[in-house]
Amino acid sequence: MEQELKKIISNLTEREAKSILLNMLLTVNMHRNDDGSKDGFYEQMIDIFDEFQKMREQLHKKRSNQVVHIVFGLSAAGSLKMVLKAAGRDGQEGVIAFPGIFSIGPLFQLETEKGRLKRYEWMKEHINDYFAELEDQYNRFEAEIHQLDSIPEHASIVIWTANNAHEQTGLRFVHKLLQNRPNAMFHINTSKVSPVYLHTGEIVPEKLETVYEKGDSPFPLTSEEKRCLAMEWEELSKRKHVLRIWKNEKIKSVEESFFDPLIIDKTRELQKNRSQKDFIVCPRVVGEVLGHLNEYIGDEFIEYRIRELIYKGVFEIKGVPKAMRFYSIRLA
Repeated sequence: MEQELKKIISNLTEREAKSILLNMLLTVNMHRNDDGSKDGFYEQMIDIFDEFQKMREQLHKKRSNQVVHIVFGLSAAGSLKMVLKAAGRDGQEGVIAFPGIFSIGPLFQLETEKGRLKRYEWMKEHINDYFAELEDQYNRFEAEIHQLDSIPEHASIVIWTANNAHEQTGLRFVHKLLQNRPNAMFHINTSKVSPVYLHTGEIVPEKLETVYEKGDSPFPLTSEEKRCLAMEWEELSKRKHVLRIWKNEKIKSVEESFFDPLIIDKTRELQKNRSQKDFIVCPRVVGEVLGHLNEYIGDEFIEYRIRELIYKGVFEIKGVPKAMRFYSIRLA
């Protein structure tokens, strides 16, 4: 029991550890001067211990996993979990899901805590966070990093990807983190099985089940293949770019203004059927641009570039750009 508790504690994220410690200190402080509430104190401490017991059960479940799937994006994770549950495999196959979009934002030293914090700070400074989701995304990302460490050595690892910069970048990031692991590793490239989808998160569970059944390659990656992917990550993470695209079967780092001409062009087209004095709601422009993109970069990045074009005087604005639905634009 003692060793298992130590294992659970070592796998806690900083946020989880602080939360448990805070609960313990609050409980002690609440009862320290109240001699008549010892029973209540014991009960609350037992509740805290029960939380550890739940973590212990989760750890046992992870150890029993025969397969661990790694996906990029919470939508893809949700669909895959539904597939595994419907097939009765959720007890033997676990899912690790990295939130966010790897095709945008800095990658410099992302395999380190310092690098991930820098990425989070860049996101806070540049991406509109009206619903305050970035902090939760950062914490979930850190938690999934710790989940990688808890993968048992006997488990096969299946990394899901597709032909886009987001998932291909994530693929290389994970191979860097797992480069010293002995596990058999497999890839499932959903674009090879179902090429009509831009990224795995677009695929509904019924279709994803078919993709899983067909698979990609029945053979695990060789040591050389894994080494090459980890080295490709090292090259990617040296670059200071914040935008990546998928071109000629490779990840290409480009300037953050790469899609600005497309944004301007689509805004001009939308204005053709309107008076030059009319403003166009920002979500309409973002949707039009995304509809003509063969890249997965998310609407947040397009909205960020629209704000940059406003600052440069390319667009005029009506409203307040605290979130895209609160303002409209037109060409200056």
